[in-house]
Amino acid sequence: MKLPPPAIMASWPKPNYINPESRGHGVAYVNAIFTALAFAVVMLRMYTRAWITYSVGTDDWLIFAALIFTIGMVAVTTLATENWGWNRHVWDVPPPWLSTVQKLNIAFQILYSQATSLTKISILWFCRRLLGAGKKGGMQWYNWTFLLAMFVAGMANVLFTITSIFQCAPIKAYWTVGPKFKHHCLNEGNVLFAASVINLFTDFMTTAVPMPLIWRLKLPIRQRLAVMSIFGLGVLVTVAGSVRTAFVWQSMVVGYDRTWLSWPILIAASAEINIGLICACAPALRPLVIHWFPQLDSSHGNSSYAGNQPSGSSKPWLSTGRSQKSHPMPDVDELPSANVGYEDDRDGIMRTVELEAWSESRPKHGQLMGHSYEIHPTDRSQSPSSLEMKEEITVFSSASSDKSSRALAREEAHRVHGWS
Repeated sequence: MKLPPPAIMASWPKPNYINPESRGHGVAYVNAIFTALAFAVVMLRMYTRAWITYSVGTDDWLIFAALIFTIGMVAVTTLATENWGWNRHVWDVPPPWLSTVQKLNIAFQILYSQATSLTKISILWFCRRLLGAGKKGGMQWYNWTFLLAMFVAGMANVLFTITSIFQCAPIKAYWTVGPKFKHHCLNEGNVLFAASVINLFTDFMTTAVPMPLIWRLKLPIRQRLAVMSIFGLGVLVTVAGSVRTAFVWQSMVVGYDRTWLSWPILIAASAEINIGLICACAPALRPLVIHWFPQLDSSHGNSSYAGNQPSGSSKPWLSTGRSQKSHPMPDVDELPSANVGYEDDRDGIMRTVELEAWSESRPKHGQLMGHSYEIHPTDRSQSPSSLEMKEEITVFSSASSDKSSRALAREEAHRVHGWS
């Protein structure tokens, strides 16, 4: 731990370890309120995906991991402010505490980086799921854009984590007060400020990249604007990140009273990450709202989610839900040829997601295998809740499922009939 210049330390007032000036318990309060809200929203998202849409995916596990790191981060910052003087002036922090404060600081930096990057990657992964079959069709460039954005967010996290851990050589020089052994440390203020600026860029990137895709959806303009406004809430995250960056500059670059000046950083970081978690989960909660309050579904009198999902299913991780009126559909190749003809076999399988529906067309018998993709409006008053296929066989594809139509059909048949 690098100490300020002697002239600066000489200008500090006499330490007050008994009754020091304090910023209070604001960090603990903000952490408790925002993290409780984020925890509730993430749990509702997991419930929705597991028990209503039957479509738990990679983006859900990423956001759950981000929540775990967020809980770890707020625990560290609460401990630092309540027990180790991170809400005092640095001259009022007892010298034996400074080493622990530095250890908590590096833990905060690492946990913050993991939480914010996983949240961004989860949002971008969710947008990839919206592409559905279009990831291999005419919307392929959107898929590559999302992959590139995820790579940028992931690499920024990796680089900052490595830099945080190894900014001093040996590592223990970071938390050793006035180390007497040979060591070398990077300028922590410059490192954190550069990382904050990069984080601002990735915040803005995560908010902006999905917008062209959402605008391309063949939804009514009002619905498109509503969806864009949900994703646009990420601007709040960018604002919180901007505030945090300003305080990083003030406390780590131009100031020396770090425990006092960096206290607002902890507030802004908690607000930034928890708002990010809430915004990331908001689009996935629409099925839950419609399931609980079907009268809010303006496009249909009854909830399609409630009507098309089995009640009390013991297999919440399956990616298919079966209507009470539907019949299981085995793989086309497993059906007896006498029972299924191909003369008019131009059926489609609708992949319903929270925001739009894709139509995956199957070629006629004798044609080369291929697919064409098209975005359709999510107008349930015009489109059926299931597709009537040959011999009245229907199959339901879960919300934003990553599985192919053939895999969905096969799994449904196996689940119902126990086929091998």
